[in-house]
Amino acid sequence: MNRKSMYWGFLFSMVLGSLVFILGLDRKNYSDFPVTVYQVYLNGNPVGVINDEEELYNLIDKEQENLKSDYDVKKIYAPIGLETTKLVTYEGKVDEVIDVYNKIKDVEPFTVKGYEVTIARNEENIETINILKTEDFDIAVDNTIKAFVDEEQYKNYLEKKQAEIVTTGSKIEDISLRENITIKEKYISTEEVIYTDASDLSRYMLFGTNETQGTHIVKAGETINKIANDYELNVKEFLIVNPEIMSENALLFPGQEVNVGLVNPIVSVVVENTLVEDKVVEYKQEEKYDPKININMSYVEQQGQNGLNRETYYTETINGVMTQVVPRHSEVLTPVVNMVLVRGGLPSQNFGDTGDWAWPTNRPYVLTSYFGWRTDPVYGGHAFHAGIDISGTGHGSPIYAAQTGVITRLGYDRSMGNYIYIDHRNGCQTVYMHMSNFVAGMRVGSEVTKGEQIGYMGTTGKSTGTHLDFRIINNGVYVDPLSVTYNQ
Repeated sequence: MNRKSMYWGFLFSMVLGSLVFILGLDRKNYSDFPVTVYQVYLNGNPVGVINDEEELYNLIDKEQENLKSDYDVKKIYAPIGLETTKLVTYEGKVDEVIDVYNKIKDVEPFTVKGYEVTIARNEENIETINILKTEDFDIAVDNTIKAFVDEEQYKNYLEKKQAEIVTTGSKIEDISLRENITIKEKYISTEEVIYTDASDLSRYMLFGTNETQGTHIVKAGETINKIANDYELNVKEFLIVNPEIMSENALLFPGQEVNVGLVNPIVSVVVENTLVEDKVVEYKQEEKYDPKININMSYVEQQGQNGLNRETYYTETINGVMTQVVPRHSEVLTPVVNMVLVRGGLPSQNFGDTGDWAWPTNRPYVLTSYFGWRTDPVYGGHAFHAGIDISGTGHGSPIYAAQTGVITRLGYDRSMGNYIYIDHRNGCQTVYMHMSNFVAGMRVGSEVTKGEQIGYMGTTGKSTGTHLDFRIINNGVYVDPLSVTYNQ
């Protein structure tokens, strides 16, 4: 230090001493030289001044051994609202670290270092999960996928060992999660829910709740279908929560305990498939009318013969529910021959129920959703589906009247999309929903015959992919359309 610096240091000390004397301050609380201290704040409020901030953080870690054990971590961190500000001062008075610790330990919870997982389906539907290890989340995602995808198929997909389709079969093209998922490291309050175990996290991701799921003790004579229906589940959901039961036809025994929890995944497992099937194309019944024959008489002019097609589809399922079926290729293996039935009288004289019903779409088709309880994989929610969803031969393919009748309602609804109601004058109505458009000339009051085209396959309204939602109402009550006999 040169003489000039010594001079100014001496002069500064003399001035400071004079100020202390003039103001009457206690000289013993001040240092002759500036010292570094740390002002501690909790949620913006000062709680003390300490010499060493690291000493406070180390004390927090040392004193919270129970939390370390609870969360199986090596270090506990300060509360989220704790901050320290570095000060350089001549005032020498500081607080004991233990005193500052005691002021904060019962006010705000301490923290652990972990990760916040944000799962965003859209701007309104955002889920956050706190975890300690990212590998637990990876395991939970895998377990969720395995709930909806055969484990062996999934393994072959991951290892790129799937067999190529030679004649018929299926091949997974892609598996993904529909949601936008981000993971960021953060300090997590120990008052929040923090998942420390992959199995607990897996359960939450599948059921969407931490609550214990229900169980049922099987009684004599009970079937999977009955138990599932009693608990507002469909059979597929029942099999998902009871993976040890391999088939909906499996026999249950009295006293057996089964899970009846409602599957409500917080992620959407999207599986894209190529599917090749040989499908029987059942013959249709074509009808002719001969006024020379008595109205109550009929005869078969040509016998029908079923055909066989090899159909290739692109399919998409979300959480095990088929949401899209797109035909890619069709090969006729055996041609179909339709039956021709000649009825007596004129078409107008055969109004109403004319025997077996006509299937309302082209063949081949895929049933993507059945009559009964289901969880909507796209829009969410659990409700009773009062019809069947039929994927026909693609967007714009024909929709037919299933029975002779008169159109009583026709229009557009935000949920049903383009729809038609047909009354069959015997207490029975049919409903056709999500059509892309109506056949020209269709209007309320129009009379239609069984098998007549009324519209086109679409995905209007609240719809998951191109399909027809087909419903039957019998005396005001919805019935399963598959309970009706169809003349193909």
